[in-house]
Amino acid sequence: MTVPPAPRIPDTQARDAGLQPEAAALAAAPISIMLFGADLRLRFANAEARRQLGLPPETDLVGRTTQEIARLCAFRGLYGPGDPEILAERMLNLDRSKPMRRTVRGQDGRWFDISSEPLPDGGHATYAVDVTAHRRGEMEAMERTRMLEMALRHLHTGFGLFDPGHRLLRHNDAYEQVLGLMPGSLRTGMTVTEVHGCLLEQHGFSSLLDTMEQRSSLDRSQPHDEVRPMPDGRVVRNVSRPLPTGGFLVTLEDVTALRQLEDEARHRAATLRGVLAALPYGICVFDAHQRLTMVNEAYQQILKGAELRVGDHLLDICREREAMGEYPPGVTGEEIYRRQFQFGQPPRLRIRADGTVLNVRNAPLPDGGHINVVADVTALHQAEADAKRRADLLQAMLDNMRHGVCLFDRDLRVVALNGLAVGMSGLRADEMVPGALLSDLRDLQHARGEFGAGTGGYEAYRARLGTERKRHDRYTRTRADGTVIEVSTDPTPDGGFVRTYADITGERRVRAALEAARQAAEDANSAKTRFLATMSHELRTPLNAVIGFSEALIADERRPAEDMEFAGAILDAGRHLLSLIDDILQVAQINSGEIPVETRALHLPSVLESAMRLVRSAACAAGVTLTLEPLPDALPRAMAEERRLRQILLNLLSNAVKFTPPGGSVSISASVLPGGGVELAVRDSGIGIEPADLPRAFEPFVQLETAHDRRYGGSGLGLYLAQAFSRAMGAGLTLESARGEGTTARLRLAPAAPQEKTA
Repeated sequence: MTVPPAPRIPDTQARDAGLQPEAAALAAAPISIMLFGADLRLRFANAEARRQLGLPPETDLVGRTTQEIARLCAFRGLYGPGDPEILAERMLNLDRSKPMRRTVRGQDGRWFDISSEPLPDGGHATYAVDVTAHRRGEMEAMERTRMLEMALRHLHTGFGLFDPGHRLLRHNDAYEQVLGLMPGSLRTGMTVTEVHGCLLEQHGFSSLLDTMEQRSSLDRSQPHDEVRPMPDGRVVRNVSRPLPTGGFLVTLEDVTALRQLEDEARHRAATLRGVLAALPYGICVFDAHQRLTMVNEAYQQILKGAELRVGDHLLDICREREAMGEYPPGVTGEEIYRRQFQFGQPPRLRIRADGTVLNVRNAPLPDGGHINVVADVTALHQAEADAKRRADLLQAMLDNMRHGVCLFDRDLRVVALNGLAVGMSGLRADEMVPGALLSDLRDLQHARGEFGAGTGGYEAYRARLGTERKRHDRYTRTRADGTVIEVSTDPTPDGGFVRTYADITGERRVRAALEAARQAAEDANSAKTRFLATMSHELRTPLNAVIGFSEALIADERRPAEDMEFAGAILDAGRHLLSLIDDILQVAQINSGEIPVETRALHLPSVLESAMRLVRSAACAAGVTLTLEPLPDALPRAMAEERRLRQILLNLLSNAVKFTPPGGSVSISASVLPGGGVELAVRDSGIGIEPADLPRAFEPFVQLETAHDRRYGGSGLGLYLAQAFSRAMGAGLTLESARGEGTTARLRLAPAAPQEKTA
C-alpha cells in the first residue's frame, strides 16, 4: 500500500521525526506504521506497531536501527516460525528502494499483510495490517466450500444442475448411480435429450422411449415430482425444481427401500388390525380431540350393552354410560371423563351391574390422544378371593401349630408367621412382621440377650451371620430364661426358606436322663465284663486241678472199674465246664474290644481237614454223616488267622451236628468268589431256623428253640463267637435257613494279596 508524505504531528515523537502536524492521525491508525530515515534508524512508530509487537504503550522505539527492529519483530514471532536470526537477516536483505508486499503468519497464529514503501528522503515506511479475521474467514469459506463439495460428491441423492438451455452444468456421482449409468457416462454440456439417450443406450429397454420423450417435453419452469420404476426393478423419485437463473435442478433418490418399507408398513398395519381383532382384551383409541377412532371386537363383547361408535366424543360416551347405570351410585360421567387423563396411575377395577369385574387402564399416545384397554378379570378376581380365603385358612393352621413357623422370601424378608414364632424368637409382634429383614431381627435378638450373655452370646450371634443362604440348617440356642429352642431351616422352591422353632427344653431333660441311664448301663456292662473275665481266670485254676486229678485216677489201672467210671465222668464234666469258661472269657474279651487277630494268606484245605477230624467223633456218636466235598483244583489262598478260622469252623460244624437228627448229614464245601475271595459253606439237614429268628441267632446266650433246650444243650455262644471272629478277620458270616429244611452257614474270606506271606 502507498502512504502519502506524512504531515507534521504535534507530539514529541512526531517532532523528533520531523513530520508535519497533519500526520498526527497516523499515530492512531489501526495499522502498524514504522518510518525509517535514510540512516536506517526508526523515526516514527505508532501505537498499533507496539501493540502488534506485544510491547507496553510507553515503550520508546525511536532511534533504533532497522537491524534491531527486524530482530525484535523476529523474536516476537511476527515473521512466523523458524530461527529468529535467519528470519531477521532475510528481512534486512530486502531492497527497500522498491515497493514490497507479503503475507506472513506469526507464531501465535495471527496473519499480517506486511508492505514496505520507499520515502522521498531515502528512507522507507513499513506497514503491517492484522488480517487474521479476514484470513480465517477465507479459510472457513474455503473449508465450507470443500466440505460442501465433499458432501455433494458423497451425497446418496443424485443431483444434476442444468442451465437455461437445458444443458448439464454439474452433477455428482450419485446422479449416474441412481440412473443406473456407468461412471463417466455424463459430461458437462450434455442436453437433457442426450442424457435420456444414454439411458436408452445403456439400459436397452424400448419401454423407456415413451417415458423419455414425455420427460424431454416437460415445462422445466414449473416444479415436477414423480416416482417411477427403473428397468432393473428399482424405484426412483425424480424431483425437478426451476432456478432463478432460468435453469433447473434435478434431484434423484433411490426410494426402493422406502417403497419396500411402505409395503411392509401396510402389511404390518393389516397384521396389527388382525391382532387387535383377535386379542382377548378390549382396546379403543381416542384422538387428540377425544373422539373415538378405533375399537376392536373384544371391547364390544366385554362391554356388551354399552358398545361404542366410531366418531363419538369421550364425554358424551361417559354421560351416556352414566344414564345406563354402568357406574356405581354417586359416580358421574364427568368424574369418569377426568379419570381418563390420569396417566401413570395403576390399573383400576370396575364392577359392572351384572357382576363382571373389569381391569381398566389408560395410556397417552404421541399424537395427543390416548388408548383405553379393558380386560375381563372376573375369573382372576374370584381366584384372588379364593386365594385370600385359603391364605386365611393357612394362617389359622399356622396359628394353631405346636411349633413356631416363619416363612422368608429370597430377599430374607418375612412373608408369613405364627404367634409361636414371635414368642420363641424373643421379639414383639410389632417387630416380627411381614416385610421385616432377617438381619434386623437378629440384631434385636442379640441386643436382648437371646443368644446368651457376655462373650458366649456375642460369639453365638457372630456364628449366625452369613448363614442366611444355608439350606437344611439346624441349630439350637438357649434363651436368657433357660429355654432351649431348636431352629430348623428348609428351602422353598422360590428361593426362600421356612424357619421352624421348637421348644426342646423338656426333650433335652429327657435326653439327659437317657444319657445318664445309658452311661449307667455301659458301666454295669463293663463291670459284668470285668467280673466274667476275673471269674473265668479264677475258675480255671480249680478246674485244672479237677481235670488233672481225674486224668491221674484214670491213668492208675489198679483202680476199681467203678472208680474209673466216676473219674471219667468227672473228667468229661471238667472239660465241658472249662470249655464254657473259655467261651465266656472270649465273650468278655469281645465286649472289651480286645480280639487280637493276625491274618495271613492261608492254605485252606489243611485247615478244613483239621476241623473235620476234630468233629468227626462227635458226628459218629450222633449218627450224622460228615462230608468234605471235593475242593476246586485251583482253590486260592485267603486272608485269615488259622487258629480263629479253625475255631469258627468247629463252632459251625458242632452246631450243625448238634441240631441234625440221627441219619442226617453235614457237609462243608469251598468255592471261589468272582473277586478272588473264597466262600466256605457248612450245610446240614437239621431242624432249621425260622427266617424271622435268623438275626437273633448271632446274639450271645440265645437258644432259639426252647422246646429242645434239654435235648440240645449249650451256652448259645457258638454262633456269636463265630461272627465276632469273622468280623475281626475282615470276613463275612451269614445264615440261610427255613424251618425243617436245614441251615447253611456261609463264610466269605477276603482274597490274599500276591505279596502276602503264606502259612
